[in-house]
Amino acid sequence: MRIFTSTFQSIIFYILFALAYYLLGIGLTAFAFNSQIVPIWLPAGVALIGCYIWWWRFIPPLFAAAIAFNLNIFDNSAHEVMLVGNTFTQAIYIAFGVIIQAMVGAALLRYWLGNPLYFRKRKNIAYFIAVVAVLVSLLSSNIGVFALSNFNPLYSIEDHWLHVIYWWLGDILGVLIASPFLLSLLPKAPGQRRVLAFETIAVCSILFISVALTAQIYERENSKNTIKIAEREVEVIENSLYRYINQSIIAVQSLASQVQSSSEFNEQDFYASANKLLEKHSFIKALSWNVQITQAQRQALSDTMSKIYRKNINIVGDPLEDDDPVVVVKYIAPLKSNQKAVGFNVYSNPDRKASLQNPAIKYLPISTKIIQLVQTNTPTPAYLLFAPVYGQNENIKGYATGVFLAHKIIEQAITQQQSEMFSIDVFEYDNEPAFYSNDSQNFEQATQSQLMSFNINFGGQQWVIKLALKENYVSQQNIEMSLFLLMLQTAVCLLIIVVLMLFNQQQLELSRQVAERTNSLVKAKKQSDLANSAKSQFLANMSHEIRTPLNAIIGLSSLAKKDDDAEKLHNYLEKIYSSSNSLLNLINDVLDISKIESQHLILESIAFDPKALIKRIDTMFEQSAENKNIKWMIKCNLPVDTWFVGDAMRIEQILLNLCSNAIKFTNDGSVTLDIDTEFVSINKVKLSIKVTDTGIGIEKSQHNTLFNAFTQADSSTSRKFGGTGLGLTIAKELCQLMGGTLNLQSDLGKGSTFSFTVNLHTTEPELKPNVISKDINIASLNILVAEDNPVNQMVIKAMLGSLGIVPHLVENGEEAIEMIKKQAFDLVLMDCQMPVMDGYKATELVREFKSQQELPIIALTADAMPEDKIKAKRVGFNEHLAKPVKLTKLTECLNQFVKVGTK
Repeated sequence: MRIFTSTFQSIIFYILFALAYYLLGIGLTAFAFNSQIVPIWLPAGVALIGCYIWWWRFIPPLFAAAIAFNLNIFDNSAHEVMLVGNTFTQAIYIAFGVIIQAMVGAALLRYWLGNPLYFRKRKNIAYFIAVVAVLVSLLSSNIGVFALSNFNPLYSIEDHWLHVIYWWLGDILGVLIASPFLLSLLPKAPGQRRVLAFETIAVCSILFISVALTAQIYERENSKNTIKIAEREVEVIENSLYRYINQSIIAVQSLASQVQSSSEFNEQDFYASANKLLEKHSFIKALSWNVQITQAQRQALSDTMSKIYRKNINIVGDPLEDDDPVVVVKYIAPLKSNQKAVGFNVYSNPDRKASLQNPAIKYLPISTKIIQLVQTNTPTPAYLLFAPVYGQNENIKGYATGVFLAHKIIEQAITQQQSEMFSIDVFEYDNEPAFYSNDSQNFEQATQSQLMSFNINFGGQQWVIKLALKENYVSQQNIEMSLFLLMLQTAVCLLIIVVLMLFNQQQLELSRQVAERTNSLVKAKKQSDLANSAKSQFLANMSHEIRTPLNAIIGLSSLAKKDDDAEKLHNYLEKIYSSSNSLLNLINDVLDISKIESQHLILESIAFDPKALIKRIDTMFEQSAENKNIKWMIKCNLPVDTWFVGDAMRIEQILLNLCSNAIKFTNDGSVTLDIDTEFVSINKVKLSIKVTDTGIGIEKSQHNTLFNAFTQADSSTSRKFGGTGLGLTIAKELCQLMGGTLNLQSDLGKGSTFSFTVNLHTTEPELKPNVISKDINIASLNILVAEDNPVNQMVIKAMLGSLGIVPHLVENGEEAIEMIKKQAFDLVLMDCQMPVMDGYKATELVREFKSQQELPIIALTADAMPEDKIKAKRVGFNEHLAKPVKLTKLTECLNQFVKVGTK
């Protein structure tokens, strides 16, 4: 697709897009939630727009940038890959996912939706959001997380779908924010309208900053909350450890109390007390009663113990000092697993001797250092706790001793949830190896900010407990707690981008409409200029056409004044009459086109005889064709005994215009009028009329403008043939008003065919009675004439006088009413436009006391339009005669209202 103006410009943007993918990926990892989830992944938008612009040619740099990024992202300690791991296979998988997603999204844009900034339909915005940004983003997220779960130890397959959701949401945000931003930076393609580039860049930048800062602030606050939670849990662990260690102290003290309270403490008493304590506390490995004797008493104690255990018991362990007492394990439980300890001199062990010599033993039990029990399958850390038992004179009789499993105490003190939360190491001293650890590897990887510690002091010993938050726990906390935030950010960004794209689409639509309106105005101005030119030419033609008959009328009238020759006067009057008719036809054409353009032309719907209409046309043009030595033919296929319902006068006007043009522009050959009909229903017929000539013809290029008002095919035509250029315009408009069409087929030099069709209703023929009789005597009519114009009064008086009628004359409607009331008249000729009272008002008043049968009133007026006729009939006129009135028309009209038998 063509966006760039040059190859160099395209190459520059090509390189910048590839670098942008890599650099944005590096930079955005700084906003990751605990080095796991990037909340906004702009490279997804870069990949989409890159493939949209360069299609498959952008795959190589995209693939290289994706692999380079995935192989080079490490955390601050460089101990593990921060986001995606460091295996090449993993990087290949993720790069392929990126390419597939970008190509699918780009294909949808290139071959379906188009440029997101130039959508013309609002539904395309919804498709872009739902399909390209949301659905297609599932591709890379599923492929990428599959690779992480299989090749990266930081990810587990159990959390696959959770990680998919976060990756998916990050890609959605990247597409939504980066796509409009990048497209706004691109140069405008030729012919493209400028979109809201600055506004788009500003909104996308604000969205990115908002999402990034929100993520950073949220991560910090979340980390603080996690640390606070961890600190509270550390306190809980500390208290729990103290509680369990105190239980070990209480257990030893309880055994010591039992011995202390019994004067004859024997084997049965010991085992009864010890077994109860062993059953109660699983962390007790063994309990023993160790008697303290002098070295001289060793043999006697050995003999006593031999009797107790019924076998030879020797005191094992030589004193370390000559004056050291002997502390012998006399009873121990459970005996079966600890028989080797019976008879052991505890004082022979330096560490245990040191514990027994601790001055604090007088007040509380004393513990040994951590020892590794070898009687178990694996060395097990434990400690011994000694509680002294005093005899008479406060001399020590012996020690109640317990062997406690350190790991059992720690594991019981720490819950499973706490163990999953912390990596815990327990040291006997700060600089010694840990004797207990639940996750030493994670503990070594923990940063200083994640380390916490506390000390446990008991029985003269000190434990140092160090805890480190597990990476998995921190990650899980951030993932679960940040899900709502990321979903909210996605929803808000989606809404804002939709609004932005809607504004942009609206701006484009407005720009398009402005451009269309501008083009329309340019075309309209051009057409207006052409129309003005045509009207100027028309006015010139009209001036010529009007002045030609006027010149004849005025000139011949002047000659008639000076000549007394009757033959010459008759000739002058004939020519004046002919010129007047030409002038009248010209005026009628102008009035018709004016009515048509103002949409005030009203068609009549009356029954008429189509054969009579064709006969009149034949009569009018037969002689004209003969005078030009051309053949005039009529082919008529009209139904028998059928009349049509329509405006016969306008149909006749169309035929007059077409036939007169055909004869005018034909010098040899023929003119043919072809009439055909086809019934479309029982009372509806399709009338088709063709007028074909062999005249000069019309060029193809002039067909479209031929029917325009004031236009002729050639401006020189009017000079050669005459005419106003209105005839065809009137004919076409009349055809359209009747619901028909007027078509033209013509070749220059070969002739033309004008055809029109119109649908008309049919009716039965009307049988009009013949009211004209031999006994009719028009001269006997008593006629009242209402006419205000003196010249018209003279004309109508002369016409009626030629028929032997002497009329009564009045000058307005008011006088006419008075005369009708005073005198009886056979008929009234009423002008419609008069001073004082017009003919319409006068007729309305007359009809209040004279009906149409009692007194016929005929409108004699210059209001000659069909609507004027309708108005005249509505107010009460019997008939309508338009000025100028011809004597023949007047005579025919009078004959209709003469009573039969009048003499």
